[in-house]
Amino acid sequence: MIHANCHTADNVRCIEFDATPWFSEADALSIVDLAQRGWTSTAIVDSLEHRQGYERLHDLVEYAAKRLQLESLEDPTWETFECVVDGPEAVAWLEKNRPNIVAKIS
Repeated sequence: MIHANCHTADNVRCIEFDATPWFSEADALSIVDLAQRGWTSTAIVDSLEHRQGYERLHDLVEYAAKRLQLESLEDPTWETFECVVDGPEAVAWLEKNRPNIVAKIS
């Protein structure tokens, strides 16, 4: 399991979830990009939020869109939510399951 957490910019919503399905399906470039961003990206949420078992993640995204999107109009670079993956867990999982990618992120 690769732990990840996601929280809204106002910290009203915060959840932990398993990001392993994303790592199983993501292309190598997306994983390398995630590592280069310090294991922080909303792309994981975009991929997982509509899956069964990830309803709370979808609720967080919906809350961010409805409650915080208006504030982001003033500053389009402002993120309404942030997701962070446990980097050491991700690397350990990649070493075991997708070793060809590990060399690209080291």
